[in-house]
Amino acid sequence: MDGDTRGPGSRVMDGMGRPPRRLFALGAGAAALAVLVDRGLRLDVPPPPPPVPTRRPAPNEALLLHAVADLSRVVAAETSVLAGEAGGALVRQLRTVSREQLRVLRGRLTNAGVPTAVIAAAVARGPSASPSAAPTAAPTGTPTPGSTASPTTSGTPEAGAPVRTRAELAALLDSLDRDDWAELAAATAGTRDLLAAVWSERLAGAVLLGREVVLASPSTARPAVVARTQPLVYAFEVVAAQSVGDQRQQAEDTLEALVRLEIAVSGTSSTTPAGWALPHPVTSPDAARRLATETLSSALDASTELMGTRPDAATLEDVARWSAHLQALAVDWRVPLTAFPGASA
Repeated sequence: MDGDTRGPGSRVMDGMGRPPRRLFALGAGAAALAVLVDRGLRLDVPPPPPPVPTRRPAPNEALLLHAVADLSRVVAAETSVLAGEAGGALVRQLRTVSREQLRVLRGRLTNAGVPTAVIAAAVARGPSASPSAAPTAAPTGTPTPGSTASPTTSGTPEAGAPVRTRAELAALLDSLDRDDWAELAAATAGTRDLLAAVWSERLAGAVLLGREVVLASPSTARPAVVARTQPLVYAFEVVAAQSVGDQRQQAEDTLEALVRLEIAVSGTSSTTPAGWALPHPVTSPDAARRLATETLSSALDASTELMGTRPDAATLEDVARWSAHLQALAVDWRVPLTAFPGASA
């Protein structure tokens, strides 16, 4: 019969009785797709992004983050006190120093590759986020020898509690505990010296605000501390003798405080030998004032040297608390508080 007699269900054949080539291609593609799908490949989902590399912590990162969070709280407390009637020039000066310390410590972290978001998160959590955070314990040691202000008995404000008075601010500044000093002793030399200076200035602020900041228990650095204190007593005997008027009264007050400090660090009555060589002749009130500022500044600059190259926690605290009392006395002789006394930022 002429014509195409194939029904609608007939298979299409080429001239040789074989299916067309395009059917083979479609069949092969379908088979390959089936194999890939069977093996778990999803063609409709993009591949996952590569894992983000883990950032290696910077040296002393946890300690510095804790210090930044703590300093941020101190600055906030100083600002709060300044907002009230109890602020004054002293608290404003303390805040200026705290802000400078904060700027330098933040810079250390960012220069070491710590993201600003990590720093901001640490500040938001607050200083209690430190792994070694513990309830504040009052330091054990020698009663305050250098402060002439009335001691304060108020306790340290709890974390998050507002600080409104000078007494509360002083208590916050004097809230370092044994764990803080132990962490500091484990830090690298540069960080250790820097934070020891920050903390000694912080304690000096507490003394200036009228808090009775006690000296630490004697450490291996105590003989060197005594040796640094005794020449100060002799120097101010000369300063008082060569001064007149208000300067003489100021010199006598400083001398009295230094004698108490010498007795406190030496553990005995004052037996200061006379005859230390003075840096220059002192025969006038101007020369006496110069001697006062030079000897106090020199003693403060020696803090890092007194701590030594491998200090333990007791040594760090001993020297820092001694330095704090000298800083408070030096303010009366126009030696201003600095962000990092005895250390270079």
